[in-house]
Amino acid sequence: MKRNIVIINLVAAFLWMSMYSYVPTLPAYATSLGATAAVVGAIGGAYGVMQIALRVPLGIISDKIGKDKFLLLIGFVILAVSGLMFIVAKDTFWVMMARGVGGAAAAWWVVICASYSKYNEEDKQVKAQGLLNASSNMGKVVAALAGGLLAQAFGLHAPFYFAFLVALVGIGCIMMFKTPKEEQKIVPPGGRELAALMKNKHLIVFSILAVFSQLLCFALPSYFTSVAAQNLGADSSQLGFLMVVYFLVTSISSLFVGTKLYKKIGGIKCIAVSFAIGAFSCLPMFYHMDITAIYVMQALSGICYGITCGALAGFVIKAVEPRYRSTATGILQSIFAIGIFLGPVIVGNVIEAASIDAAYWVIFTLTAAAAVLSLLLIPKEYDKM
Repeated sequence: MKRNIVIINLVAAFLWMSMYSYVPTLPAYATSLGATAAVVGAIGGAYGVMQIALRVPLGIISDKIGKDKFLLLIGFVILAVSGLMFIVAKDTFWVMMARGVGGAAAAWWVVICASYSKYNEEDKQVKAQGLLNASSNMGKVVAALAGGLLAQAFGLHAPFYFAFLVALVGIGCIMMFKTPKEEQKIVPPGGRELAALMKNKHLIVFSILAVFSQLLCFALPSYFTSVAAQNLGADSSQLGFLMVVYFLVTSISSLFVGTKLYKKIGGIKCIAVSFAIGAFSCLPMFYHMDITAIYVMQALSGICYGITCGALAGFVIKAVEPRYRSTATGILQSIFAIGIFLGPVIVGNVIEAASIDAAYWVIFTLTAAAAVLSLLLIPKEYDKM
């Protein structure tokens, strides 16, 4: 149903629009409450922990009950609660708790991805996941722009109100979702089948590579690059524009996945080159130049994130039978949430123990390793998907 395809794309945009409206200024806000670099990293890590815990169960539940509209509503209610918690939080502990609840809402991305796959033709699944990622990233673009401008005009607390209101708009959008008269009957995997999925080598390879993609995103562009920009004198609106650049490029890059040129080059090579570009964006010398250089590095990171996320998500959809897709997507997202957790935690602690340059070199090394692993581990049969 075309109507539901449009609605799910809008829901994807609103989910991340709410979630990312305060991300550009969250490190500055936490610092204003007395947070150290390690505490800022822990706040980022709290977001990942909830996703590690929830995404596989949500994938199984999505397969089992098949009530897309109901599940999406629950996710957006949690999203709204997270926004309210940020509004009333007065210290770093409650900021961390609010971010953790936001992570719980972000876990609903597995429900969105699985629902979306039901309304797209089989031979267009990889391209469809790229389009869905593009929609989500456009939501992040609007979020970063609005959040940065609101923080500049009304203070660092203002983006939290925007996040709450967008969650309410998302709930209204979900209410327009039309449940099919004959919903697809999907039998979720039992214990043995779930164990077999967990041993699916292709699924595990794609999930591990996705860890590196998320680790880069949440270590630098989404958190600590704003610290580097602040050190160069960036204000709140410039911090917001950092994320606008990042997610705009990410969104455009996502649309490249599944195109004729993408298939001509080969998906494996595209992923490897994207990781190499991401590694280049981690070279610390660029973060001591000026704000323009940091914008360029954000754009390069966005290319890496957009292509690797869209391609790997599409590969997972193709790697399993249709009735296992929600669960497989949950496994992918639960595993890659390890990167969401580790990224800011690693960087925060390396900064405290050594320096911000050392932290950038650590992420450079890990992302460069991912480029090599992509060429070595991804089965050749996925090259033209």
